[in-house]
Amino acid sequence: MRDQWNREIDYLRISITDRCNLRCRYCMPEEGVTWFEHSQILTYEEIIRLCRIFYELGICKVKVTGGEPLVRKGVPWLIRALKESCHMEQVTLTTNGVLLKEQIGGLVEAGLDGVNISLDTLNREKFLEITRRDQLSEALDGLSEALRYPELNVKVNCVPAAYNLDEVTAIAGLAKDDPLTVRFIELMPIGQGRNKDGISEEKILGLLEQKYGVLCPYDGNMGNGPAHYYELLDFGERSASSAPFPINSAESATGCG
Repeated sequence: MRDQWNREIDYLRISITDRCNLRCRYCMPEEGVTWFEHSQILTYEEIIRLCRIFYELGICKVKVTGGEPLVRKGVPWLIRALKESCHMEQVTLTTNGVLLKEQIGGLVEAGLDGVNISLDTLNREKFLEITRRDQLSEALDGLSEALRYPELNVKVNCVPAAYNLDEVTAIAGLAKDDPLTVRFIELMPIGQGRNKDGISEEKILGLLEQKYGVLCPYDGNMGNGPAHYYELLDFGERSASSAPFPINSAESATGCG
């Protein structure tokens, strides 16, 4: 499928819930929001029906997102149906990681190809400040468990801002010894991010090079959105598919998933 500018469209994001177990400051107000009634969101059967139609139109990659998708029951069933009934070549999931440790085995067994874990800090107090929930250990356990599956493409999504700028290099360091990709995603000044201080790509690059040395531009494509890719040659042996630092200068981080 191609759009009016002749760009190939083969990727679809599906939000399966608006609900979330965190209250990230750039995503929603502290008191939360009014959730949709269950009858107002797509059933799994409706999602499968739509994805069969999308497949016929040329869509072959699906990302399951939310809210936090893992708060909805039956996600492994959906993953399996997307792979087997809808013939999707790639099915991935975006999550905050809090519920991932308990569910990742079933998700991988169902055919999940990759997981993106949102992680803006490695500091417990700062995690509580950003997410308004004291669950950093659960998120890190989810990340560790995901790394136990070598067939799974694991990515960490970080939204750099004034409140976590000092942790950009530490989060990037997660890619030094483990087979994962770190992605820095722009905080767009709209919605809950309107009054937050986003960080420029140039600033992030400067911090990374000051800590780790020269970043080498990577010409390959590792995702389905606009990004600039870089890798560090001393970050161990890794394939092109795990080059560590996409900087998504045009991707919004104003909502969950």
